[in-house]
Amino acid sequence: MGMQQSSQPPNQTAFGYWWRALRGLGREERGDALLGYLFILPALALYITFSAYPLIRGVAISFSDYRYLIPDHQPFNGLANFREMLGDRVFWEAFGRSVYYTALYTPLNIGLGLLVAVLISRVFSPWEASVYRVISYLPVVLPIAVALLLWKQLLHPQFGYLNYFLREFVGIAKPPAWLADPNWVIPTMAVAAAWKNVGQNILLFLIGLYNINSELYEAAAIDGANAWRQFRHITLPLLRPIFTLVLVLAAGVLGTAEESLILFGRTQAGPQNAGMLVGRYSYDIAFYLGDMRWGYAAAINLTMGVISMLMAVVVFKLLRSGRTE
Repeated sequence: MGMQQSSQPPNQTAFGYWWRALRGLGREERGDALLGYLFILPALALYITFSAYPLIRGVAISFSDYRYLIPDHQPFNGLANFREMLGDRVFWEAFGRSVYYTALYTPLNIGLGLLVAVLISRVFSPWEASVYRVISYLPVVLPIAVALLLWKQLLHPQFGYLNYFLREFVGIAKPPAWLADPNWVIPTMAVAAAWKNVGQNILLFLIGLYNINSELYEAAAIDGANAWRQFRHITLPLLRPIFTLVLVLAAGVLGTAEESLILFGRTQAGPQNAGMLVGRYSYDIAFYLGDMRWGYAAAINLTMGVISMLMAVVVFKLLRSGRTE
């Protein structure tokens, strides 16, 4: 038997490895393994079709001068798109707005999510806590177009409820024109987006809070620690893996485009282009301006993706996910 196996030519490919593994199984085990591969085949096909291939295609396009409106025009141009990006004034202005947007959105989204999660975790009735969890997650399942158009009506300078409240109850004669004043556009977009997505962070923080042993709080209370000291020295350190996950997910906000497109439409980006974020700028280049330069737009998106990956690496390095020392 050993001589028969040694007579087979070695196969160093991945296919050869799995084929040898299947041959080493019994007939029934081999059928179970093939059935398992058959079950994961639809998910694998969907991933390759809608994730892997677009990613590889996008990277390839970013190194070409692909112009959609010019038939068969996608010549390889190396790093020309990235060199053009370095001298693109509109890109750098949009990038600065995106950094500002991210700096507002991230702490607001994380802080609000943690606050609401802590409050829900203090509700000891299982039924009542489940109601609060459902309510907090409703904005996430709401379509983004509906959510942002709701905010657009809420912030209307004349008929919006917020400005009505500021005028009639707070006494501010001229409340801000939230989406018409360039100074308020980015903060308004950040608040609306944080409200839309905070439910995801609430559930993530709740998972971490529910897994903290209550005996730790009881021991700390016996030692004289108040609620703030318990939160600082027990809750926050033990939530470090959750903070890592939340911050990594927030890194992708840098290239967002939906908020600007929905609030201001496709033909403009707010007063004085105040809502022109990097994602919106790449969208306009690819689908609205000139001859639709998909190559340059892909280069911008690739750059934002690399920056988001570097931000995720920094988060992992600083927080060292999973450790609490």
